[in-house]
Amino acid sequence: MPIQVKVNGPRGEEKIIDLCDSEEQLKRITVKDLKTKIAQELRISMFTSLFSLTEQLEESCLLLSYGIKHLSTIHTLLMLPGGI
Repeated sequence: MPIQVKVNGPRGEEKIIDLCDSEEQLKRITVKDLKTKIAQELRISMFTSLFSLTEQLEESCLLLSYGIKHLSTIHTLLMLPGGI
């Protein structure tokens, strides 16, 4: 059974993304790996921050360190250049 996550995209879309095929593989997946999959699936920029509930996910960390498991929900926030 594939391990999947629900992703809420920056335009309000919701998509189920296949992460891997086993719990063993999930132990090695980083936030950056997930961000790459999300960028490909949703056709969005890699300049996107990922959140689980209210916690921002750091790219170098493993998904398991945030408690991400099958059908966890990930929220995206598109980072726009510029500012005041």
